[in-house]
Amino acid sequence: MNAHRVETVIRQDRTVVLMDLPFRAGEPVEIMICHRASKRRVIHCVPVKYLNPTEPMAREDWSLSQ
Repeated sequence: MNAHRVETVIRQDRTVVLMDLPFRAGEPVEIMICHRASKRRVIHCVPVKYLNPTEPMAREDWSLSQ
């Protein structure tokens, strides 16, 4: 599969225009559109401090259903 990524915005009339694609005219393509989160929503990493990293964990702390 030859993939090509393009970032654009939805026009006022709710259409998308893609130009200068690296495919030949008449070549079949598949198009998938995904919402891109704003850069303002990026969650910054918070440092984690392990108080006792070598201490054993309690059995109930291993539960995956939280």
